[in-house]
Amino acid sequence: MKITITTLGSISPYSKENMNCPGFLIEYQTYKILLDCGNGITRLLHFPSDLNNLHVFLTHFHSDHIGDIGSLQYASFCHHNLGNLSKKIQVYLPDNDFRFNRTAILSNKESFADYHSIQEKQSYQIGDFLISFEDNHSHSIESYMIKLQSQNFKLVYTSDIGTNNMNGIINFAKDSDLLICESSFLETHNSSTKTHMTASKAGQIAKLAQAKQLLLTHFWPEED
Repeated sequence: MKITITTLGSISPYSKENMNCPGFLIEYQTYKILLDCGNGITRLLHFPSDLNNLHVFLTHFHSDHIGDIGSLQYASFCHHNLGNLSKKIQVYLPDNDFRFNRTAILSNKESFADYHSIQEKQSYQIGDFLISFEDNHSHSIESYMIKLQSQNFKLVYTSDIGTNNMNGIINFAKDSDLLICESSFLETHNSSTKTHMTASKAGQIAKLAQAKQLLLTHFWPEED
């Protein structure tokens, strides 16, 4: 099974110059799976082709992870009206309604989309991938880790996580072929936050989870 994974955005909490907030596009067979929809990522998508058979997963409702969902919805609406898109995009989002973001997304009338809930221990089947979710209970709001697992490939995306449930992260990421892990800070930042991860901690998690590959993301924008 050939899989293409494209990093569309990897910095937070704001986009800067040619760098975008979080977003990863996974392509295999005829399917496209977008993990988060951060500020600026739509400029790297190809319309209307990337709207076809597109499944969008929003891990939580912080602005840097959903900043471009309105643009994506409007793109689906416009291309459907132009006759370029016959199948609705599929959007998956948490049940909680932090700062009414869920309500705003669902009430958007200029959108050609179906909407689905993300809940603890829930799963969806998309082609060969079983996609499951788990809240690590370590970020400042409800935030879901995502696992995409087929017969011979396992990808885990942590989204935003903290350091007070390391065992939960390690167990969820166990034996992954690719672990995409947030690393908001370096140890030299001396950050006191417990709701984000350092690059060092991400490395420890990957090692203890026996992940085959680690991809760091969610970088502080002012770092080189």
